[in-house]
Amino acid sequence: MWLTASYTNHKPEVIASYFMTTVDHVGGYPAHVRTDCGTENGIIAAIQSFVTGRASAHTYGTSPGNQRIEAWWSFFRRNHSQYCTELFEQMCESGAFQPGVVRQVECLRYSFMLVIQCHLDEVKRHWNTHRIRPSVGSRCPAGIPDILYHLSSAPAVNCIIQNSPQLPQQIPQQL
Repeated sequence: MWLTASYTNHKPEVIASYFMTTVDHVGGYPAHVRTDCGTENGIIAAIQSFVTGRASAHTYGTSPGNQRIEAWWSFFRRNHSQYCTELFEQMCESGAFQPGVVRQVECLRYSFMLVIQCHLDEVKRHWNTHRIRPSVGSRCPAGIPDILYHLSSAPAVNCIIQNSPQLPQQIPQQL
């Protein structure tokens, strides 16, 4: 639903802000959310349980337990992020970049963040418009994700919770 380049992926309030932005964009909260056990997901778990009024609306699971997304991340690393990873490693090895120097880190972010975000947007567009093949025993329907999500002709259960209580405004927004 979102791929966002950021200065961090470890702060729970940053990850929660992405979740809330996606909730606003989609027009409601998901009926159920599953995350791995990382500390960055704690606020999302709390929001999800609060909004639905059910602790069971959020599930922690192991990353290996979700083979589909783990396979996708492996694909992404091999085919999309390897170039930047190797470029930054070469910059470190040549002495052109020193990760501990804040000014250099900020210059690199300034130079590459927008390029990386544009690439992530393209990856998201490609993923959401690719065809999922039918799979025996799968609970996931076959088809193109965007079409399945926005224009589903099959009888489907709406898993968006639109009328939710107002959340407290104490969750910090992304910087």
